[in-house]
Amino acid sequence: MKLKYRLFALFLAAIAVGSVASLVLVRRSTESMFRSFVFSGDSRKAESYAVILAEYRAVNGDWDGVQAFLSGLPEALTDTIDTRIYGEGSLSSVVINPAITLRSLVDDRVVVADGRGIIVADTANTLLGTAHPERHLSHGVPIVTGSDRAGTVLVGSMIDSSLTGTDDYFLRSVTRSIAWSTAAAAAIALVLGLFFASRITRPLGSLARAARAVASGEPSAPVRVSGWDEVADLSLSFNEMTGELRRLDAAKKQVIADAAHELRTPVTLIRGIVEGMIDGVFPRDDKTLESVREETDRLSRLIDTLRELEIIESGALSLDLEDVNLREAAERACALFAPAAEAKGISLALEATAGPPPLTRGDRLRLDEVLYNLIANAIKYTPEGGRVTVRERERDDGFAALSVEDSGPGVPIEERSRVFERFYRIDKSRSSSTGGRGLGLAIAAQIVKAHGGDITVGESPLGGASFTVAFPRLGPVS
Repeated sequence: MKLKYRLFALFLAAIAVGSVASLVLVRRSTESMFRSFVFSGDSRKAESYAVILAEYRAVNGDWDGVQAFLSGLPEALTDTIDTRIYGEGSLSSVVINPAITLRSLVDDRVVVADGRGIIVADTANTLLGTAHPERHLSHGVPIVTGSDRAGTVLVGSMIDSSLTGTDDYFLRSVTRSIAWSTAAAAAIALVLGLFFASRITRPLGSLARAARAVASGEPSAPVRVSGWDEVADLSLSFNEMTGELRRLDAAKKQVIADAAHELRTPVTLIRGIVEGMIDGVFPRDDKTLESVREETDRLSRLIDTLRELEIIESGALSLDLEDVNLREAAERACALFAPAAEAKGISLALEATAGPPPLTRGDRLRLDEVLYNLIANAIKYTPEGGRVTVRERERDDGFAALSVEDSGPGVPIEERSRVFERFYRIDKSRSSSTGGRGLGLAIAAQIVKAHGGDITVGESPLGGASFTVAFPRLGPVS
């Protein structure tokens, strides 16, 4: 199932549960409040009856005849109450709650219990002579004569908790209104949920199509990034990934083309010499065979270099780790290249710090290889009479650094990010014999990376290039 429909189903389930819960809770709350309202109205009526019945008990001294009194009360109230109690021409001292109309007062069922809880009057004629439980009598209004409680009067809902037909109809109407309102709100929520689910999942659909295009090998245009949420972060990461894939694909094609070019030269020379020997153009002597051997050696070195770079990049390089004094490594490298520098009239020097020599953990031969490559390049590209300096650098991040600086032409800023790529040469017009194959720096960078260090290129104070390698520092030599 698509994510859009799964989200919609979740919205539907959440809305259904919420709607049912809301309907039940609101229905119960409404019924409870309505019952309280009805009970409060009956309570006011009971208070009016309590006044009337208290005067009746005071006049008659007991509850005899109270059933007949209540039955005739509607007719008596429309004429006069005083005739039954005080005789002709007297005025009633009965005080009826002004909020209670005569019509509402006589419409409800009335039950009177004496002081013992025995029902002595019931306008419905169903409970006469029965004992009413104390917990029911507690809902009624006491009938007080003097300082004594002569009985209790209950009206309407005080007697029976069930609602009347009119009340029940009102509650059903309210329930229907609540149900329709809840259904309408749920429908609106579902429509909005589907809309927002579509908006949320639309970028994911674009990502899925782009991912399928990449998986099939087709170029993928960047997906649209909108907003600042997790989906936008995913889209941005996907665009970065596809951009890197395109770059790696272009680099792979370039490596294949460069490797083919580098291999073609010695192979062509070897084939030409061999064909010339077959055709009799070249003599079949040791000198001609020596030329073939030299080209074969060059081809073998190129293949070995490529193989070495592949081993290093794949992480399969085996390192013989030991504590390496970087100052001593720099001294060895400078001593090794001193004759080559002197032959070009180049000043080659080592500038060490005043502190103890930096120590790192690494493969001494591989670290020497990195320094040899950097110093050899510096001497190669520095003009006669120039300067090359190997300098120790102080760093506060726990790394020991060495910089190889020269007074040569330097590395243009736009080329610095690519000088460590295999087969990359700044001067494309140079041949591999004069400008190198573009593999030395690539190998050096991978060796440094395998040691947990970093290598960077920048400007030299001498005016040329400055290559800096840094390795995790173990501490001073004791």
